[in-house]
Amino acid sequence: MEVLTLLGTMVALAAIGLPLVFAILAACLATLLIFRPGLPLEVLPQLFVNGMDRPVLLAIVFFFLAGELMNRGGITRRIIDFASALVGHVRGGLGQVNVVSSIFFSGITGSAVADTAAIGTVMIPSMVRKGYAPGFAAAVTQTSSVIGPIIPPSIPMIVYAVMAEVSVGQMFLGGILPGLVIGAVLMLVVLLISVRRGYPVERRASAGDVVRTGLDAAVALGTPLIIVGGILGGVFTATEAGAVAVLYSLLAGALFYRELDLPGLWAAIVRAAEGTATVLVILGASSIFAWIVADLRVHQAAASLLFALGREPWLVLLAINLLVLVVGLFMDPLAALVILVPILLPAAAEIGVDPVHFGVMIVINLMIGLTTPPVGYLIYLSADIAEVPPEVVIRESLPFLGALLVALGICAYVPAVTLALPSLLR
Repeated sequence: MEVLTLLGTMVALAAIGLPLVFAILAACLATLLIFRPGLPLEVLPQLFVNGMDRPVLLAIVFFFLAGELMNRGGITRRIIDFASALVGHVRGGLGQVNVVSSIFFSGITGSAVADTAAIGTVMIPSMVRKGYAPGFAAAVTQTSSVIGPIIPPSIPMIVYAVMAEVSVGQMFLGGILPGLVIGAVLMLVVLLISVRRGYPVERRASAGDVVRTGLDAAVALGTPLIIVGGILGGVFTATEAGAVAVLYSLLAGALFYRELDLPGLWAAIVRAAEGTATVLVILGASSIFAWIVADLRVHQAAASLLFALGREPWLVLLAINLLVLVVGLFMDPLAALVILVPILLPAAAEIGVDPVHFGVMIVINLMIGLTTPPVGYLIYLSADIAEVPPEVVIRESLPFLGALLVALGICAYVPAVTLALPSLLR
């Protein structure tokens, strides 16, 4: 009854339109009032504040701001030009450019929505003009944007690291190879569909064009190198890497590219503040939720249910992934992390799954939810840019969703893909 009250109240309130953070808080309050009436309610604001009062969360502020500064600093066009010089000559050239641009862009913003908006507004119209189906162009854009929160920096990775008490640096490094795996399988699907439909290729760029566009984009692409290189080399922590990324992005946009002006700077600060506030209030509510989950021993009940199917690690991982995929269909990734991590992480630990491996797997899983109905934000954003109905994007996305599931399976059942780079940090 305690668990049903907690989860049922939260789902019911969210279903009638109450913002999820308030649905979580109301469900926690109702559960405590009914089943722990003697508990001093002063503990709730204390837990809420403690959930946000952690130095590592400064990294969220910095990476939000760095991404916004780079978005407004003239990087999108330069990244796309460089990607075009590298892979434009492959069959389905602009589709390949779309995926590679997302890989590059993910190391700057760490946001799937920002990736779709920035890359999509340039690439989708260009692909349509070259003869690609608008739905196909939107499908490539929205599914490749999943890479954004996988390759560092990544806001969901920071949130998971705080909740699971693991290193942010290890989480960042753990996402690099899985992000590249996702990019590779998506490029393969683009190639196969382009061959079947006869989509065009672009002119092969000369060595001079590759060098010229590479040098033009080098400053923009320096951000992920600074973040990963600094953390891997022990020069600074993930939080300090965020601060360095902000300074670097500011100098690159304002002094080197000369496209970041004062209105753009102010808009970046406001957007970063809004995004940070959204994440922090969710984390504050999550600390109360996690405390109640631990008190009610919900994770033990979840583990018992999972292990009822068998204790083989592959079977437990399959059950976890199927559960998270279903949750991701209906829930925002950050909110799903808040609810699922305290429940599922202990079960994963019991079968020997490394917490970094588990975290990257869960983040990939929930990012897939952004590309699937009914809640998938990226579907509607890319459909709006392509000026096609969302159902057209959904239909064209099916082969790419299959590729994403293949990549998820690789990352889930081949831990070395995730853990090879974090082992260097350890």
